[in-house]
Amino acid sequence: MAPTLVGKQAVVVGAGMGGLAAAGALAEHFERVVVLERDTLPSDAVHRAGTPQSRHIHALLAGGQRALDELFPGFEQDLARAGAVPLRVTLDGCIEMPGYDPFPQRDLGFVTYSMSRPLIELVVGRRVERHANITLRARCRVRGLVPSADRAAVIAVGFENADGESETLPADLVVDASGRGSPTLGLLESIGQPMPEETVIGVNIGYATAVFAVPDDAPSDGKPCGRFPTSGRAPAAA
Repeated sequence: MAPTLVGKQAVVVGAGMGGLAAAGALAEHFERVVVLERDTLPSDAVHRAGTPQSRHIHALLAGGQRALDELFPGFEQDLARAGAVPLRVTLDGCIEMPGYDPFPQRDLGFVTYSMSRPLIELVVGRRVERHANITLRARCRVRGLVPSADRAAVIAVGFENADGESETLPADLVVDASGRGSPTLGLLESIGQPMPEETVIGVNIGYATAVFAVPDDAPSDGKPCGRFPTSGRAPAAA
């Protein structure tokens, strides 16, 4: 069945993983999709200011990997061609855990990939750029969402473009993938609507990432290595 167009233009705020995936999903249902990103979009797998957490270890869970491959057929092959290392889950890894020496290895029949967050984003961004009706606009800072006269819908997005000029993009649909939801919260405040109810869950942990040289005597029977200490702290991975 051919996709059904539901509108002329959709605007996505943010070109991170959420925004890029949303743009890919919308491409078949709108004549045009415009993605507004405040950062400069790199042409290589490098960190950018808008994703400060990208320097930590990242991984795609099975569900997310399958979803991206369905949205962008051939996505997993694209990852491998871009330099991601394929890993047979629990078979290619070396796990060190107290009481298990060695930790049993099992082939669960699933392949995942070892790569950085910037590489995942780069591969998805390149797939998005293949859509002729998707436009990625970098260095565009969204200033606000424009409501309709009756305040029942969002009809446009106001932003400052790369030249520092103000622009307004009409939109039949707006996806706020900015990360913190500031445009949406600002809209609700401007039209006198109450803020969404918040549920705060405290997580009393912290984590850090560091890069180490692989020692000459490191085990060679696994690509990644995970070490589970006896203290009950989170595992270390390499």
